[in-house]
Amino acid sequence: MTHSGQQPEISVILPVYNVSAYLDLCMESLEEQTFPDMEILLINDGSTDDSPERCRSWAQRDSRVRYFEKENEGVAAARNLGAREARGKYLAFMDPDDWLAPTYLEKLHDRLEETGGVFAECDLWRYDNRSGKKIYRSCGSRMGVPYTLREHMKYGPTATYKSMFRRSFWEDWGIRVPGCSFESPAIYALLVALSGGVESVPEALYYYRRFRENSLIENGYAAKDGTPNHTLGMEAMDFLVAEFKRCGIYEEYRDTLEGVVKYRLSDILAMQFHRKQEKDFRILAENYRRFLDKTFPSGLNAPYITWGGYNLNRILTHMNWLHDPYTRFNFSSMIAVTAPRTGSVPAFCHRNRYRQIMLERERTQRIWDILSELQPKWFFLDLMEERFDVIWTEAGFFTASDAWEGAENRPAGRRIANGSPEWAKLWEKTAETFLDRVKAAVPGIRFVIVESLLSHSVGDISQREPFPEQEEIAKHNAILQNCYTRLEELCPEALVIRRNDDALYFTDRKYEYGAIPSHLNELFNQHLAAEIELQIKKKVEE
Repeated sequence: MTHSGQQPEISVILPVYNVSAYLDLCMESLEEQTFPDMEILLINDGSTDDSPERCRSWAQRDSRVRYFEKENEGVAAARNLGAREARGKYLAFMDPDDWLAPTYLEKLHDRLEETGGVFAECDLWRYDNRSGKKIYRSCGSRMGVPYTLREHMKYGPTATYKSMFRRSFWEDWGIRVPGCSFESPAIYALLVALSGGVESVPEALYYYRRFRENSLIENGYAAKDGTPNHTLGMEAMDFLVAEFKRCGIYEEYRDTLEGVVKYRLSDILAMQFHRKQEKDFRILAENYRRFLDKTFPSGLNAPYITWGGYNLNRILTHMNWLHDPYTRFNFSSMIAVTAPRTGSVPAFCHRNRYRQIMLERERTQRIWDILSELQPKWFFLDLMEERFDVIWTEAGFFTASDAWEGAENRPAGRRIANGSPEWAKLWEKTAETFLDRVKAAVPGIRFVIVESLLSHSVGDISQREPFPEQEEIAKHNAILQNCYTRLEELCPEALVIRRNDDALYFTDRKYEYGAIPSHLNELFNQHLAAEIELQIKKKVEE
């Protein structure tokens, strides 16, 4: 065991701010590490609870602990102080409300020693602090297929916890964590690029606590006085771009960096969509667009509409575009938003906030207002939500989607079966009206029809099997295919993308939101997004 005054092999850096309830579990997991040659730097960042007392207690209990006190400046300043004070050959960052598997330090350390690498990370468990459930997150691969270096820059989980670095790498490049929100995404892609390749340990050795009360994410990153942050993440991305330039690798990674920045800002928007007031959210999204117009003026930065299944969201997220959830319409059919409302309906209530927002959009037929407001240049759609029955109520039609079935306050009505003659006649009429209204609201808008169908199989790269409900899938797909044919007749100018005969067209059995036929795998979604983006660029150039 390393004692105070000796040079340790690993320096573990822990910024501490008001985490008294969780600190002991974190420290106990460090105490149980199979690799004991370490120092633990506890950086108290001006805590107002009894975290300082717990830190001092641990410093008295374990000679490997070094305790530092400083005024509250944020987690970035605490991590930078820890990196400056560290004496180890390796730096390991950790959050004090998380905990480690016993072999965490040993396995990351040994990987770097064996390979001579400078940056190692492991997979992690995302632990839900409300329910106690945990979800496995792979950090270096997708469905077992390792990321390329540039994919890792974009898709790797950006936090510097679950990571270990050679201290010389950190010092040689002059790495520092910026004092802004989203400080880890501000340097993660840079660290990946400079490392020349991350050494991935494909085991979940880190336990990341989500949905902790009073965390930055849960309070929407508001200021201490509650003032909303209208530039959330922009300073971090500006810092990232500047660091690529400082390190002399900007031109080499310019195109990749554009994708990274847009992917990260889109991720922030998705997190904030149901946490911010609509007015504040719209200001944030508009600020993002202005920032992107300035930073990447030749890129795709204009707003667009997404209409259809949730997997279409996932496909488009891979494109180098800002993906704004305000412009998404899921769990809704053309019938429900086109046929006139004949009465009022009480607001819906759903335990899932995103689904509640989508249900409210259908109830109020909000799409027409948002089209007029945003004047988007592109309209992406699939017909995945047209596979549901519709409910005919006194107030009009509603889509019997998954979200509808899980909602409270649903109005009573008569169910019209999907694919029935009555449904087909109704859909034929409203589809034409739907397209006409979109074109009238936004003259010159361009349609991209993505012919998505239900997947017949579920699995992974090496093995897959058919879903048990093959007959039902085939029935719905036949209905959807007829609808696509008619839609393309009604909109001959649309760009049509077909890839449902691709060998990768299957559902990932480990998809965290459920392995169901309407969800595909992210390898396919990424490949399809690249094709869509290519076709759009050709259209723009015509």
